[in-house]
Amino acid sequence: MAYKTLYRVFRPKTFDEVYGQQHITDILKKQVMTGQLSHAYLFYGPRGTGKTSTAKILANAMNCLAPQDGNPCGKCEVCTGVANDAFVDIVEIDAASNNSVDNVRDIREKVSLLPALGKYKVYIIDEVHMLSPGAFNALLKTLEEPPAHAVFILATTEIRKLPATILSRCQRYDFKRITEEDIIGRLREVAEKTGIAYEEEALTMIAQSAEGAMRDALSVMDQCIAGQDALTLDHVNEAMGIADAERTRALCEAVLDENPSQALQLLHGMLRDGIEPHNILRDIIVELSGQLAKEAADAYKCANLLRVLEVFIYNQNILRYAATPDAVLIAAVARAAINTTDADTEDMELRLKKLEARVEKLAANLASGQLAAAAAEQPPAASPKEVPVQAEIPGTQELKGSAIEELEQQEEDGKTQRAKEQEPLPEAGEALKQLRAKIEHELPVLAPAAAAIREISAKGNLLKFIADAADSVLVDMLCKEEYLAQMNEITAEIFGHTMVLETQYEQKEEKSMEQQLFDLFGKDKVVIK
Repeated sequence: MAYKTLYRVFRPKTFDEVYGQQHITDILKKQVMTGQLSHAYLFYGPRGTGKTSTAKILANAMNCLAPQDGNPCGKCEVCTGVANDAFVDIVEIDAASNNSVDNVRDIREKVSLLPALGKYKVYIIDEVHMLSPGAFNALLKTLEEPPAHAVFILATTEIRKLPATILSRCQRYDFKRITEEDIIGRLREVAEKTGIAYEEEALTMIAQSAEGAMRDALSVMDQCIAGQDALTLDHVNEAMGIADAERTRALCEAVLDENPSQALQLLHGMLRDGIEPHNILRDIIVELSGQLAKEAADAYKCANLLRVLEVFIYNQNILRYAATPDAVLIAAVARAAINTTDADTEDMELRLKKLEARVEKLAANLASGQLAAAAAEQPPAASPKEVPVQAEIPGTQELKGSAIEELEQQEEDGKTQRAKEQEPLPEAGEALKQLRAKIEHELPVLAPAAAAIREISAKGNLLKFIADAADSVLVDMLCKEEYLAQMNEITAEIFGHTMVLETQYEQKEEKSMEQQLFDLFGKDKVVIK
């Protein structure tokens, strides 16, 4: 006998065996018990959630000679015929391949015939949204007023493609995605019935990857146990082409610690092992989402997690259609690990404080004698150009012993002035915060573009968005004509009048190939010949 896959062997045979859809099965059981059956049902929901299985159970229960609490008895002539696929009064039609007007006309001609064995002639039309407009029109009248012995059960994953005239003639039942707990429970039951030893971590991994589809979970389980005596986490990872949780967690920690070298090393290791880029990205997002829920009370960690998550979520759609998905994922990991995108986050403020502390320490060391020693070694006729710090001080005279103290003071003043020039104006920083908040509230589609702005410059009627060159495509959306009217309203609320919008980009200094290799693998591990 040919081997049957697990999802066929363990297809539910009663309403009580349908996992995760009790809100539907309870109603259908009551209808069978009371005999108040509808002439047309519409089952809608994602793939693998039990639509077709429930339709078969309902068709069986309608015709069962001795139903038990609304469930088929499983023993009568009708139930035996259904179990052996030999019951002629239940007709299954795949609308994906039988979607023409002629196919529906064939149904209309045969629906008037009385059932051969059961009480009802049941038509189960799967993927009904695939019917052509002409086929829908041909089905309409029959669906509205079928013979008393005829029942239609329609199943679809795309309810928006069904005409309203069809929807209004059916009782609609919405199937929801099955929870991970229900999927794990079903997998555990299947493993025990088949005598397969299993690891709980393996069942959990399968349930997470199934995304609410029981059929997908059973298919993956069937693949993992082929030729195996036990179901282990390693089998699941190997069969599905995904990384184990420890490697994914280590990669996320390297990204959050802003260690691009370690993060890229871990990523390259996963790619070398044949793990699919979209699986790696999905696992990263799941791991970071879990950490975000745990760190909700810590505002700083939450902000950093959100920044990293936004990078990976933004690249999810890009990765799906990319010709070189490996390169897209590598760029996303590197970008997330190098925190240079946000100018007004708490993380950037902390970086500025650390930088200021280092500058103050260096300035103190220079003032304590290093600058004096360097100046004393200069020839008496040295020009201002030979002393780098004097180049920015207009009117500087030749260095002499009595001018050292004045030179030190001028250097300190110059450093203070340059630091002030480099800091964004408080008004501009506050305006940027308001701008991001309003765009996120009023134009959420542009929220990623607003997040990519590093700083703004507002002079008169001109508002300039300053960002990295890598974000040019994203930031340019803010100045598109289709959003101009709403952007004018937002800027008018912040600055008091309408602004002229411009963009300015700065190209980051590209590192040499040698320096990139040092950063990626460590200087002590690279030998250049």
